[in-house]
Amino acid sequence: MTSFNNILVPIDDSLQSRIAQEMAVFISKLFKSQVAIMHVIPNEVLTPGQTYTQRENYIPISTATGQFPRTLSLPKTRENVFPEEVVREVIEQYRNAGKTLLAKSASLFAEEGIAVKEILVDGNDTAETIIAEAEAGNYDLIIMGNSANEENELDLHLGSVAKEVASSVKTSILIVRKKREAKKILIPVDGSAKDEQTLQTARMIAHAAGAKIVLLHVQEKTILRLRPEIKEIGLQILKNASKMIEGTQSEQKLVAGDPAKAIIQTAEQADVDLIVMGSGERSTLRGFFLGSVSDHVLNHATVPVLLVK
Repeated sequence: MTSFNNILVPIDDSLQSRIAQEMAVFISKLFKSQVAIMHVIPNEVLTPGQTYTQRENYIPISTATGQFPRTLSLPKTRENVFPEEVVREVIEQYRNAGKTLLAKSASLFAEEGIAVKEILVDGNDTAETIIAEAEAGNYDLIIMGNSANEENELDLHLGSVAKEVASSVKTSILIVRKKREAKKILIPVDGSAKDEQTLQTARMIAHAAGAKIVLLHVQEKTILRLRPEIKEIGLQILKNASKMIEGTQSEQKLVAGDPAKAIIQTAEQADVDLIVMGSGERSTLRGFFLGSVSDHVLNHATVPVLLVK
C-alpha cells in the first residue's frame, strides 16, 4: 500500500459515526483521498407492515430421550398489516432521511474542501452491504465508528455491524473511538511477515501527519521465565522493526504479559492516538496469535484501531 487513495465511510446518525467522519476528514486531507460516504437502509425498515403472528403447536419429543411432549410457538408466514400506500410512504420517509443524512455529512467534508461521493442503498444486512461495496469499489481503507449506541456516548464496545465488517472485509479498516487525529501511533510487532505491511502503513501515516511511533513487542511471561535468552529475540524484533520505519521519530517497548492486555495497557500509558496492527496472521512465537489478539484489541481499546489487511 502506497497511500489511502480511495476511502469508504459508512455513516449513520450516531455520535461515533460523526467522530468517524471527522477522522475521515483528517486522513483524506493528509493523502488527498477520494471519499465515498455510504448510508444503508436495512430492508426490515423498508417493510414496516410485516410482522410475525404466533400459533401454538404441540411438538412431540422423542420418547427415546425420556422427555414429554412440550408446547412451542412457531412463526406463521409474514403478514402485512398496513395498507400498501402507508408502506410506500414510510419507505419514502426513510429514504429522505437517508438523503438528508448524506447531505449533512457531505457538507462537513465540503467545509474542508473535500468532495465526496454519496451512496444511499437498501440492504438485507447492513454489514454485508458495506462489505459488498468495499469489495466492488476498490477502496484502500474503510473508516467507521465502533458503535451506533446513542444512549451511552462513551460506549467503547464494538458494535455488531463494525465487528462483522472488521472480521470479514478484505480491505484495511479503521475503527474510530473518540480520537479525531493521529499524532502518536502504537504498532505491536511480533516478528512475522505481516509486520512489514503494518509498519509501512503506519510509517506512511506518521510521515503525513508528523506523528511519533511507539513500537511494542510482547513476550509471554512463562516462556521468558523458562528461557530468559528469549528477551534478546524480542529486542532484535524491535530493532528490525525500527529499520523498517527509518526517518520517523520512534521509541521501542519490550514488555512481558498477555499480548492483547499489554497492547491496550501500553496504548493508555503512552497516551497514543491510534493503534495500527495486522490481523489474522499467526505469530512466529507461541502465545501471540494476532487474529484473536486483534479481535480483543478491537473490542476493548479506548483509541482508534487500524487493522491492516
